[in-house]
Amino acid sequence: MIAVYFVYGLAFFSLGLAALLETRHASELPLGRQLRWLAAFGLTHAAVEWCDLFLLAVPTGPVHEALTVVRTVMLPVSALLLVRFGIGLVNDAGPLPAWLSLLPVVFIAPIGLLLAYALIVAVMEPPLELAADVWSRYLLYFPGNVLAAVGFVRQWNLLANGKYGPARHLLLGAALTFSFNAFVAGLIVPTAAYGLAPWLNYDNALAVTRVPVQIWRMLSGLAVMYFVMRALGVFEAERKQHIAELQTQREQAQQATLQAQSAARWAAESWTEGLVGVGRRIADMEATDDILAAIVDLARRLLRTDLSVLGLWDENRQYLMLKNYATAEGLHPIESRHSKNEIVLDALRTDRAYRYPDDEGESPRAWGSVVLQHEIRAALIVPLRLEAQAVGGIWVSRTEAQPFTATDVIGLERLADQAVIALEHASMTAQLQSLAVKEERTRIAREMHDGLAQVLGYLSLQLQTLEAYVRQNNCERALAELCQARARIKDAQADVRENILSLRTTLAGEVGLIPALQQYVEEFSVQTGIDAQLIDECGGQANLSPLAEAHMVRIVQEALTNVRKHAHAHHAQVRLALQRGCFATSITDDGVGINGQVLRGHFGLQTMRERAESVGGGLTVNSEPGVGTQVELWIPTVARSGQ
Repeated sequence: MIAVYFVYGLAFFSLGLAALLETRHASELPLGRQLRWLAAFGLTHAAVEWCDLFLLAVPTGPVHEALTVVRTVMLPVSALLLVRFGIGLVNDAGPLPAWLSLLPVVFIAPIGLLLAYALIVAVMEPPLELAADVWSRYLLYFPGNVLAAVGFVRQWNLLANGKYGPARHLLLGAALTFSFNAFVAGLIVPTAAYGLAPWLNYDNALAVTRVPVQIWRMLSGLAVMYFVMRALGVFEAERKQHIAELQTQREQAQQATLQAQSAARWAAESWTEGLVGVGRRIADMEATDDILAAIVDLARRLLRTDLSVLGLWDENRQYLMLKNYATAEGLHPIESRHSKNEIVLDALRTDRAYRYPDDEGESPRAWGSVVLQHEIRAALIVPLRLEAQAVGGIWVSRTEAQPFTATDVIGLERLADQAVIALEHASMTAQLQSLAVKEERTRIAREMHDGLAQVLGYLSLQLQTLEAYVRQNNCERALAELCQARARIKDAQADVRENILSLRTTLAGEVGLIPALQQYVEEFSVQTGIDAQLIDECGGQANLSPLAEAHMVRIVQEALTNVRKHAHAHHAQVRLALQRGCFATSITDDGVGINGQVLRGHFGLQTMRERAESVGGGLTVNSEPGVGTQVELWIPTVARSGQ
């Protein structure tokens, strides 16, 4: 019996595998659209039969119990997949007969059958695996086989007018074998006290046929496998028909296709190269006017036009200020001139791509070009939109009546997008510069409040105290107060000099980040008397964004300020290096260190850490009282153009 179950499972496994492999090919037949369900049924039902095989091999124990649970679950699942296959095949195989006018109800049949099965099994008395087996076959497996048989018959009728050869007639064989399988595997069940089980069961079938029902099922499974796998030949016949049709079409269109491919390849390469070039110029932060000029020239060359122009609206959107134009003679800048062309102005006010004269209606307006000294016969106008706001437009024109295509519209819109990116980049750069200025002014105001303002307030109190001591002729106390006031003034002078040095370093973008830091560290050493050094281990290549550079400089300044004010150090060192895609900075001193409580609650250290995290980096502070402090900063680098 073990061999019977093995062959039985192998038959359905082969069926499922063949159907699964066939799903790789596209097909217009209803059977092709439903093959995935047949494949799922074959593979899962093979697992059911092989569970029976292992249950015989392992009659007791935990493995036996686990296999019983798996079989109890897999049998209704496989049957439900067969129901889904049958329903899909019946529904897709052409118009339904009149007696099946209510068949749309079968779309909910799998759910209804499953709910009925679950409800009946739930109320059955133990053993539940027996109830699950019986009702799976009655409510799911039997209807699934019947639906599959009906579906194969309808598929056979559908292919009556096609050239499918003997494979079509094998569909009838598949229908007959599914009908037989519905009887031997869907109605003949183990002996039980419900349904047809008291009369139509394994024992009665053996008594009548002298052959165990498992052998009948094996033979039925082999027949199903044979006819279905042979019937899959309809797909091969379908593909041969398609190939013959395509061969004729291919021979007729081959030459035209090669020419079109060559032209398309050239156009695609040209557009890709042009757009990538503009993108690189934007990434390299070139001047916005130069980028816009390059876009205008590129539009004329790629679209093969006689003239291309770009203009931007003024602040009140009343005048379209021309920036530059390109002709066959080259690129020409325009200064302080606005467009008076009503066609262009009206088109840009619509905020959509406009093709002239196609979109002009039955009576297009005349368009004469001052630059070309010729009448314009075709033009394409595309608006520039920045944050849902129209900021200008770009247009190209021809003196010949060669209309622009939808592909041309897409291409010019891509160039318009690049122009908008350049404008947006310029706007963001201006905003970042404004924010940087505001931040620096806020920092200076805060430091003046924390430093110079407090010192002046202190000096005011000191002068009042001195006045009182002078009136009392107490020279010793007055002299002591003068010494304290001078010390505070000296500290204030140091703060002011450091603020001036920090401000000058922050704004020293002309010399580069590392040279600016080198100059700052040297002047810091001169002003404070602390032996400070900068060690550059990255070869002068910081590769940081402008915002990251600004934050990095401020962190170094804040760290050295802490060294001057609190560390009482004699030496300080700033080390720069590139480590695993990050720009690493280490600020070390040999001062008194910071105790743990101050280290956790220091506001300046928290601000430094927030600055680092805002640009994707991090910062740690390691300090040991009496030994010194080390601030470790790392910020991710950015790739440069061309690297």
